[in-house]
Amino acid sequence: MDFSKLISHRFRGFSEFENSLEGLNSALSFGVRQIEFDIRLARCGTPMIYHDETARDGSGKSRYLCQIMARDFAKTGGDFSHMPTAEQLFSDIARHPHKDCALLIDIKDAGVETALYALAKSFGLANRIIWVSWLPEVLYAMNDIEAGQSLCFSHWCRRPGRWTRAIHHVFSADKGHIERPSRRVVVGERSGWFVDGAVRGDLRRILTHVCVPANQIWPDLVTQYQIDGIQVSAFSYTRKKAIESESKRLKLDAYFIDNKILFEEFKPR
Repeated sequence: MDFSKLISHRFRGFSEFENSLEGLNSALSFGVRQIEFDIRLARCGTPMIYHDETARDGSGKSRYLCQIMARDFAKTGGDFSHMPTAEQLFSDIARHPHKDCALLIDIKDAGVETALYALAKSFGLANRIIWVSWLPEVLYAMNDIEAGQSLCFSHWCRRPGRWTRAIHHVFSADKGHIERPSRRVVVGERSGWFVDGAVRGDLRRILTHVCVPANQIWPDLVTQYQIDGIQVSAFSYTRKKAIESESKRLKLDAYFIDNKILFEEFKPR
């Protein structure tokens, strides 16, 4: 397994908390070649580094990130107390000596693309970024800002089950086509698209990457994307045997990893 194909998924295994500054710096210092992290918006519009739309406060209550001002996160306690802002995380990346690490930035809330693009440019990171999203709104907007950026669409490629539908807004592509949505702002939502096969049409034309669940992908789908130069990754892996088997069967371009152990197993000696 090529070490450079492994993506640290939310820096899991590199610190106690995922999507944290400690995890970021630990992963970079280890020499990871690709890292992925998530962005959600606080009430004030500040981009925060976190995956879910809700988090536990100091009392254990689940609260929406978009209902709390960024300045109040620390005193809110619980999960909120260790969430960095995008500016803090970008600053740490820019200062770290490991400059060859690709940055997969998964934007969970739409409407903040211009600010994120400007922030990335200000830290000199734009040429290292692959913008990732389950929201086509985000990818169309990023392409409008600057065509030719690396854009990755995450999607379900098999029909989501009852449990997934219970906690997500599930949209369905029309024979692979996803037209530009009319909405431009999406905040505090957990949603995604089911595509029966490969993405087609206008959205496909701007994509450089796709990311799909590891338990849904099959070899012909990988080929359908790679034939047009679209790189394919899958999430997530925790066992060495599983990733070695899948690498032979699927020949993916990258693999999302959920622990540090696999990085230790595959790191060149």
